[in-house]
Amino acid sequence: MLSTNSTKNWSALEAELRQGEERLRTELRAKEAEIAALRGGAMTALASRQIAVDKRRLDAVDQLWAATMALAPARALSNWLSVFKFEAAAERAERDPKVRQLFDMMGGGFDIKLLGSADAQKARPFVSPMAWAIFTALQAICVHAAMRWQILKSGLGKQDFANTDSIDKLLKTALPHQPAYIDKYGPEGYHYLLDELETRLLRELQSMLVGGEADKANLEQAAEILKQSNELITQVTEQAKK
Repeated sequence: MLSTNSTKNWSALEAELRQGEERLRTELRAKEAEIAALRGGAMTALASRQIAVDKRRLDAVDQLWAATMALAPARALSNWLSVFKFEAAAERAERDPKVRQLFDMMGGGFDIKLLGSADAQKARPFVSPMAWAIFTALQAICVHAAMRWQILKSGLGKQDFANTDSIDKLLKTALPHQPAYIDKYGPEGYHYLLDELETRLLRELQSMLVGGEADKANLEQAAEILKQSNELITQVTEQAKK
């Protein structure tokens, strides 16, 4: 049998243990509340960032499509040029001021500087790699058409500022089902592929809006299109400076 003192000591120990357990429960509840608050704050911040990113992505789609529509004057010029054989027209323009004047009037005051779009550059981080690649392919073809127009209206002869083999390769990468057409018609057929490129860009932007994810093949193709279109634009720019 326990002595009276032993009983008192045991009771005190039990009371102390109960108090310790209660303090531990209180601390655990406080920690759980703290963790819940942190988790809630983090989720709120994450949701806010995602909302901001989604809004910026929507704005980027608008910006890139607006930049595509801004290519309309260059595409109209490409349409006019598509009815001429470039080399024959360039030879005549070199000899005849009236022919040069005709091509100058055809451009209607077109400014090649308008082909560069700051808004499109701002959109680039928020659109898919394929959307950006197709846009740059469209832009590169428009630049090529605009440079040909500069040659014709200035009477510079039948020199071409771009290597058409590079453009052929670019288009075959962007439109892999069209190699036979590109081989058959070459530069004279470029204009007729612009609508198809635009349609493909529109589909890519629509896919972005519904949350479509690019697969590996899509990303690799986009990277190759972008590489080739950048090389083409650089080539044309360097030739124009000479």
